[in-house]
Amino acid sequence: MRILEARDIPLAIALKRLRESESKGLPVKGIARRTMELAMALVRCDEGEELYNKLLELGLSSLTASMVVDVAPKSLDELRILLNFEPTEVPEEVQSKVLELVSTYCK
Repeated sequence: MRILEARDIPLAIALKRLRESESKGLPVKGIARRTMELAMALVRCDEGEELYNKLLELGLSSLTASMVVDVAPKSLDELRILLNFEPTEVPEEVQSKVLELVSTYCK
């Protein structure tokens, strides 16, 4: 297995990709195996890829969207910490929508 590109994605997407590789018979070992094991323990959103795409549609950066999917904030205070990575202030209505989406897609 080789790294072809690097970008910010949530653990849920990384886990999905690693499972796809494994199901195709490709060996998942080393750091990829450790990442897969960590992701299996930490993933909170079963539909993380769908949530991630919806957050991108709301205008969040890929870094912030990834962190939101991974952390699954339950309150505005938790969310606002993650929004510090955005270059501009995120409107309150978008913040509310983010929390609504998280509660829909995450356990």
